[in-house]
Amino acid sequence: MKNKTIIISVIFCVILAAILIGASAILSRKTIITDKNNSNEVKEFRIDAFRFSYNPNNIKVKKGDKVKIIINNTDTTHGIRIPELDIADNNVLEFIAEKSGQFTWFCNNFCGDGHPQMQGTLTVE
Repeated sequence: MKNKTIIISVIFCVILAAILIGASAILSRKTIITDKNNSNEVKEFRIDAFRFSYNPNNIKVKKGDKVKIIINNTDTTHGIRIPELDIADNNVLEFIAEKSGQFTWFCNNFCGDGHPQMQGTLTVE
């Protein structure tokens, strides 16, 4: 009877060790996957566009960031164009911030008398 107890205890310890080693491997692999996903993270901004402004009208990202700007045209079609980066759209802008600096964006569609003053700023650090 004593031998059976020892054998069962040894088997239990071996199984427990295998489970702990397996769990450790899974957790370390999960951390690596999570770290990879963080480098692919998209910086998403929702911007309300209305006569004759944007809210927010300033956004800041880091060089190399993947950026998605969703434009909520609240009263008519406005959109955003950033001439120095050669990007423009009326609904969604998606790009990689490859160039550092401060870039002014403008309304993409004529929307009335205040149209020329309708702008915002993208800062890429």
